[in-house]
Formats: sequence, C-alpha cells, structure tokens
Amino acid sequence: VLALPMSIRGVSGMRQQSFQKTNWDHRFCHGGSLRKSIHGRGSRPLSTRDPLHVVFKLRAGAVPKGLRHGVTHTRVNSLLKKYSAKFFVKVEQVSINSDHIHLLLRASKRSLLQNFLRVFAGQVAQTLTGTFQQKQAGPGIWKARPWTRVIRGFKPYQIVRNYIQLNTLEAAGQRPYRKDRLRGLSPEDLGGLWT
Repeated sequence: VLALPMSIRGVSGMRQQSFQKTNWDHRFCHGGSLRKSIHGRGSRPLSTRDPLHVVFKLRAGAVPKGLRHGVTHTRVNSLLKKYSAKFFVKVEQVSINSDHIHLLLRASKRSLLQNFLRVFAGQVAQTLTGTFQQKQAGPGIWKARPWTRVIRGFKPYQIVRNYIQLNTLEAAGQRPYRKDRLRGLSPEDLGGLWT
C-alpha cells in the first residue's frame, strides 16, 4: 500500500472539515433574509425533479394598495401565466397576498427556472412602477431576492401545499390569521382548507 503525500492528506482533511461546517438547515434554501448571512450567498439550489417553493416579498409601501388590489392582482396573474409558459415552468399552486407571492412550481431545466425567476420579478416590478423606458429612482419594489426552497419528500410537499392554501384563504378573508399557522390543526381542519 502506497502512503499518500502529506499535501494530499492535508487537502482531504480540509475538505472533510468544511463538509462538517455545512449548515444543513439551509442546504435547500436560498435568497430572502438568508442573503444577509453567509448561508444564503452561495449558488441557488434548484432541482428539475423536486418542486420548488418560491416567495417574492414586497418592500413596505412599494405598491400603495398592495398586490391584492383588483388591477394589480390581474396584472401579476397575467405576467405569471405569460412567463411560466415562456420558460416552460409548471406552476402547481399560487397565492398572491397583499405584500408577498407564494409559488409552488416545477421546471425541466435549471436555466429555464433561473430565467423565469429573474424575468418574472423584473416584469412585475416594471409593470407596477411603470418604468419600462427609464430606470426607477430609489429602491426597487422587492424587499430581497426571491426566497426559494427545494421540497424533498412527500410530507414536506403536503405541508407546503397546505401552507400556500392557508395563505390564499387568509388573503381572501375566508379564514382569520393565526400566529401558529398550521400547527395544532387537526386532520379535519387541514382537509377543510381544500373545501
């Protein structure tokens, strides 16, 4: 058996140490408030096999009446349909709230998904601020880059579906807001989200 040179042994030891320092809580997440920490500054984890939960968070006061206002809601919906079709992104579920948008989607190619996130966010911002010809002065309408999480497994997928459905009902005023959200809901209550 040949002994490895000291330099190679040192590199493999460094790799193992950096592997142990990986924050597993954020390995499938990117964007949003994570951008302020070191955990959210790597490349965005995307998957062509697993669904993706995406949240676009609006900056406070950027859109005076919010995203639920009639005309604004219609514009955002039409942009979502247009660009999901253009980039071959399948939107399984959507919830447009007054200050944020939830999407559950799938894509066949990583590049198409990246382009969809970039173009959809840009087109919504330009449409709502009317800045197609000139650059907007001051901060943009989005609070941060879109937050994304790759959904692995059936149980997390069901939780995300129920959470987005709960957001939809709360935004429409059909269900009161609860601080603990899905926690403490019985199976009957969870089934009631879909009736």
